[in-house]
Amino acid sequence: MARPTSESGRIRLTWLVSKRDYLRTVRRRGYLFGTLLLPLGVATLMAISAFFSVDSVGDGGSSEGTVVIVNSSDVPITEISEGAVRLSTLSEAEARERLDAGAIPEYFIVPADFRADGEVTRVEAPTDASLSRLESQESKNQLVTYLLRGALLQEAGVSVDTAQRILGDVTITTVTTDGTEVSGWDVAAGIAVPMAFVGLFMISIFITSGYLLQSVTEEKENRVVEIVLSSIPADALMSGKILGLGGAGLTQVGIWVVTALVALPLLSSQIPDLGAIEVDPTILVLALVYFVLGYLAFGAIFAAIGAMAPGNREAQQYSGFLGFFAAIPFILFSVYLSDLDSPLVLALSLFPLTSPTSMLIILGVAPGIPWHLVGASLLALLLFAGLATWASARIFRATVLLYGVRPSVGQLMAALRARQ
Repeated sequence: MARPTSESGRIRLTWLVSKRDYLRTVRRRGYLFGTLLLPLGVATLMAISAFFSVDSVGDGGSSEGTVVIVNSSDVPITEISEGAVRLSTLSEAEARERLDAGAIPEYFIVPADFRADGEVTRVEAPTDASLSRLESQESKNQLVTYLLRGALLQEAGVSVDTAQRILGDVTITTVTTDGTEVSGWDVAAGIAVPMAFVGLFMISIFITSGYLLQSVTEEKENRVVEIVLSSIPADALMSGKILGLGGAGLTQVGIWVVTALVALPLLSSQIPDLGAIEVDPTILVLALVYFVLGYLAFGAIFAAIGAMAPGNREAQQYSGFLGFFAAIPFILFSVYLSDLDSPLVLALSLFPLTSPTSMLIILGVAPGIPWHLVGASLLALLLFAGLATWASARIFRATVLLYGVRPSVGQLMAALRARQ
């Protein structure tokens, strides 16, 4: 076993181990692929969106052109020509002749019993489906519906202005008591940012824990840990691995967050409503704090699992069960929407293994930041992370040299009670 070292020596050894594991992890092909997958995916989606946006504009996928109606009813439909849209009423024979000749893409038949059932038949030539054609069809369908309703209203003696108001959209604006406008995108952003961190936290936990378990089990199986422990104390070795791999996970999440912050303004040029989304810096900082503390709590336990498990396969199975705790608040998301004061929500917010995801959800759905619950959950999470690190260091030291043997509960308790 390693000889006792001073506190400064332990810190230096912890730093060396964390640096080694960090660099080794970030240079892995799998890590680089997983980290760059999101930025590359966002860039690809933006390029595809821009391409099809330009294509649809150039293809004229709108209500432009001639709309032909075969009116077999007694509804008074008159021909109109307004802007780029022309409404023409023809006989069915004339409309079919033009359709067969390729002069028009479709025509609409208003049957004699239209007043009774309101059904209209659309006749079109067989053609391959395309996005621009579907958009044009939907636009013309809406136009025909609007014209038929307008004709019925005018027949009933309703003025043109009143008919347009009846058929037009009604815009409802929400404001607070002080007159501040409330946007649905603002509410969506307040929920989306913490929920995005929930997803990132869960993904990073499983990815980074996999590297942590692999690092511990590999060094255990190939006996490298025996050489390492001869010069580095077990607690410094384990702490260094947790910090190093935690730093790799934080680097990964940081790249994803920066990608999202950069992509948001660029996407707002194609989706104007996205420009209204504002990220609360306080929630962003709290999300990062919960991510770091949550990883330290899970990382300490994962390191102990890697030391206790006989092999990498068993370690992955144990960690998968443990990682399920992080998903429990997400599964119970409806409870958070219905009652934030529920005892179940409070318990999940204070229980360390569910606290990060639970509090991130609360920050998203609560009308304000519940600072008392934030303080209590951060304190519980911090204490648990420290206690888990201490306990895991002892378990690591007592079991990491066991090969192909699963330690008993008595051995684990003895390791926790053992003196340094």
